[in-house]
Amino acid sequence: MIRIAICDDEQRCLDECSNLINEYKEAHPGTEAEIRCFRTSRDLLSAREKKSFDAYILDVYIDTLSGVDLAREIRKDNDEARIIFLTTSAVHYRDAFRVQAAHYLEKPVERGEFFEALDRIFNEETEKYYAVKDMGVISKVKIKDILYITSEDHYKSIVTPERSYFVRGTMKDILEGINEESFYLLNNKVIINLKRLKKISSSEIEMEDGMVFPVPRGSYRTISSLFLKHSFE
Repeated sequence: MIRIAICDDEQRCLDECSNLINEYKEAHPGTEAEIRCFRTSRDLLSAREKKSFDAYILDVYIDTLSGVDLAREIRKDNDEARIIFLTTSAVHYRDAFRVQAAHYLEKPVERGEFFEALDRIFNEETEKYYAVKDMGVISKVKIKDILYITSEDHYKSIVTPERSYFVRGTMKDILEGINEESFYLLNNKVIINLKRLKKISSSEIEMEDGMVFPVPRGSYRTISSLFLKHSFE
């Protein structure tokens, strides 16, 4: 049983989200969820004192406390809860990223996008690995841990926060082996994991380990859009 809290100052939005969750349950037999709706941030915080929730669907603009403020309060004692933001503006993407939101939906909410967000609440992520052969030793590397891949002649360097793996092969083969949309071919020498990108400007990309790559001419808009998309997966 997944306990879901919805907080929005508009009753129409509360009803819409509740109805969509019930539709999702009907479309996915065996899915169980308890839904609680709140019109104010105070009511939600008061309810949390008695019993916590597994997931939160929060309007960004509620009352004296914003949805982002609520998320910060939730994160003080719960790192595992799934948080989904609803808003009429895209300006809070960065704040949502900082509180590790599972999804960020713009109103009016589309049924398909809402169902995708619910998938992240009800379906536990399956760990995925990529097998590498470095100096005759075969290792399993968690795909989510790969920061980027660089090419030097016939060898490729697969970089994680802990270490780098040197392998032979083509960038195309590696991309096909990883088979994840968040890996982006920046140029013929570099593949980046958009989920491990720290920040981007019109001129350069900085990865989580501080590595910097120049942004190819004319590709800033595409990369920044993909970065926002994959930050909440």
